[in-house]
Amino acid sequence: MKKMKYLLIIMVISLLAVFGISYSLNGKEKEFSNNDFKIKYDSTWKAVDKKQGIKLKHRKTDSVLNIQCKILESNYIDTKLSDIISDIVYSIEMQNTDYKLINKLNSSNDEYESYSYLYENNDSQALVTIYKKDNKLVIVYYNAQSEYFDIVLDSVDNILSSIEIITGELIN
Repeated sequence: MKKMKYLLIIMVISLLAVFGISYSLNGKEKEFSNNDFKIKYDSTWKAVDKKQGIKLKHRKTDSVLNIQCKILESNYIDTKLSDIISDIVYSIEMQNTDYKLINKLNSSNDEYESYSYLYENNDSQALVTIYKKDNKLVIVYYNAQSEYFDIVLDSVDNILSSIEIITGELIN
């Protein structure tokens, strides 16, 4: 009987702890929006720069997530991302010659065509994800020390899934 009582107490405490942690994480979600895009991020990230998009720094690992929007010139507005991605990636790689491409993924959902590129150098990894909607490119750059990259990646994925690109100019 005494064992059942202790087991019941442990179960109740465990349930309260799980619900309490879940509630506290949901309650600390923050939002950022400008004229180009909106995102949601949790309290493990700190906004350190909001001048051109947003730059977030992870509070425990010093990982960086930088999100910027580029407005395309009129001759690219109706162009699919797949038609211009090689030029964009080439430009990124020329600016970051220390990094080696290790994986690439293209995907589309109902709203955005997107591409992700995973790079690494000696002690860090970088994920570059590019989204296109109308005349806007949203470029997300996540950089972390190799030992923290996968640990923080779930949080980064949550931020990426929250991206909402505000409709730009669409020329018919």
